Amino acid sequence: MSHTDQEFEDLQDLNSLYRSAILDTTEIVGLGIEILTKVVAASEAGTPGSLTPDAQYQAKQTLMYLKERKSQNDQFRKAGDPVPRTFEQYDHP
Repeated sequence: MSHTDQEFEDLQDLNSLYRSAILDTTEIVGLGIEILTKVVAASEAGTPGSLTPDAQYQAKQTLMYLKERKSQNDQFRKAGDPVPRTFEQYDHP
């Protein structure tokens, strides 16, 4: 099987696109982990509503970033791909 230079270039472009999406997603997941760690710590301390104004702002922004990233990742879904699982489905398969 022989591939053309254009096919290899197209694959390299696609690889770069996927790599960029993975790196972006990893960064946003890190932001989610950071704020969720603060939320869980407050909850375990018995003060779940005690997030500082900065942490509340961070939570709102991180939620927005996560929603945006999810939407951007949807562009990679193809017909027939399974629908992303909910927390309940993930936690209780």
